Amino acid sequence: MKLTTKTRYSLRILIQLASKYNKFPIKGKDISSKQNISEPYLEQIMITLKSVGYVSTVRGCNGGYVLNKPPKDISVLDVLETFEGKIEFADCLEKSSNCILFSQCPTTNIWKHLSDTLTNEAKEITLQAIIDNMNESIIQEYVI
Repeated sequence: MKLTTKTRYSLRILIQLASKYNKFPIKGKDISSKQNISEPYLEQIMITLKSVGYVSTVRGCNGGYVLNKPPKDISVLDVLETFEGKIEFADCLEKSSNCILFSQCPTTNIWKHLSDTLTNEAKEITLQAIIDNMNESIIQEYVI
């Protein structure tokens, strides 16, 4: 299982925005440059992040992108589910599954346990926790 680039890039973008939460907007070209993402691809990602309410734009010469929610209120799970959907390792975990082996399959509980574990862990990791665990040199070099 691999995550899409949109998922991975969006987390990096949100971390950068979270580092400046309630300070000032960050221009798209600055995010693009710092994150090594083309501006058109950044715009595609931002459309999704804006549609779910994580990001908004500020117009004007000092405008750019800002985080809409406090960094403590956005988790890695939120980002994963925005771009990847609900975390489920097997289709049989959905109630609408048509698997004829569901009631006797020895792997169903394993897939459910793994899905639940990843979901719970990703829910606990917030943007704020990520920033709090970054050392200052990484913040200066990577984020600002």
